[in-house]
Amino acid sequence: MQDQSPQIFISYTTVDQDRVLPFFDALERDGFNIWLDCKRLKPGQNWDFEIKLALDKSSLVIAFLSEASVGRRGYVQRELKVALDKLSEKLVDDIYIIPILLDEALPIPEQLKGIQCISAHDLDCISRVSDALTFQLGKLGLATQRIQHKGELTWKFERFREEWDGLPGYEIELLFVTFHSTRYAGLELVGDYIKGELLKHLFAARTKKFEQDPSLYNYGQDKFRRSDTLDLHCNEPSVVGKVLTVQYAIHWYGAGAAHGNMSFVTYSFVMEPLCLINGISSIFNSPTDALPVLQAIVRRILTTVESESEEDQSAYPLDVDCVESGTREWADFCCFIPKEDGIEFLFAPYQVASYAQGPQFAIVSYSDIIELIRPEYLSAFGIEHIAYRKRTAVHGS
Repeated sequence: MQDQSPQIFISYTTVDQDRVLPFFDALERDGFNIWLDCKRLKPGQNWDFEIKLALDKSSLVIAFLSEASVGRRGYVQRELKVALDKLSEKLVDDIYIIPILLDEALPIPEQLKGIQCISAHDLDCISRVSDALTFQLGKLGLATQRIQHKGELTWKFERFREEWDGLPGYEIELLFVTFHSTRYAGLELVGDYIKGELLKHLFAARTKKFEQDPSLYNYGQDKFRRSDTLDLHCNEPSVVGKVLTVQYAIHWYGAGAAHGNMSFVTYSFVMEPLCLINGISSIFNSPTDALPVLQAIVRRILTTVESESEEDQSAYPLDVDCVESGTREWADFCCFIPKEDGIEFLFAPYQVASYAQGPQFAIVSYSDIIELIRPEYLSAFGIEHIAYRKRTAVHGS
């Protein structure tokens, strides 16, 4: 039951563990699904991989700040950077990060000054945190209901997990999604299609049974170190106009590797008539003409990000050569999400930046590419009004 509820991630520095544990115990007693590394990590697991995976899968973040965590470089700073990146995608009144100040008179970090902080010394601190979590989790549920109601469809998730102990072994977790609609005929085929794509990963993992290598692995090693780990989970689907998109994050760790990695895959469908958008290039009148325009916009966005912290490597502006190398062809733009105001492109670690800088995102406004988009997709995205306004502005001038 708890595993199916939204996950809440606790970010803290190890020296503050004793001060954080009472919060974990209290919130868990209140029924929240809390992820805390010292409580959830198993012996031998790759902690870096598991922490990044847990943070990516969490709906909210509680950040415990202290003199020890604010004044030093390290994992807490990287976790906050990831959380703040996600916060930028939320609504202005959403609660996503809850900062708790463990030390009296602690200066609030510059990047968190716009967020209401709570002092751990307040007598009602835990109850206030619990109220905030309850409010936002309820809001998330209502937001999903509104999207489903507006799009005239519903969805639900089904988790699948399989593991096998070998040399190497494997662990795989997949999150299937099923759809139903009284308006859009055959929409359940979207879930069938995605399930088939995900099962390819399962069948590939099972081939490890035929690829055993006792010269590299042995049963004296920790199980997690000699196992390939793969996790594919998705956020809530998005609906823009008549276009349904499901975005998956893929986290993997290869047996014996120094660290894990992650990537993205997105599936976008026009719901009427039901068809797959087979690559972002297909939405343009002339893919040949559209590619350099898209490249220029995305490269400008990625290379003009300003550093918010001299201490945080992940906040440094991206290297121009690296960005250009990772945006050379249409295949580099394969992960995309149509949104209300533009198309968001997702880039995995190493594609346009270093591993330490993590995944990168760029939203291209419809107004910048509207004249390049095919009429069918103007209608499907529900953005014909943008094209009309732009034409009117041009003729009016």
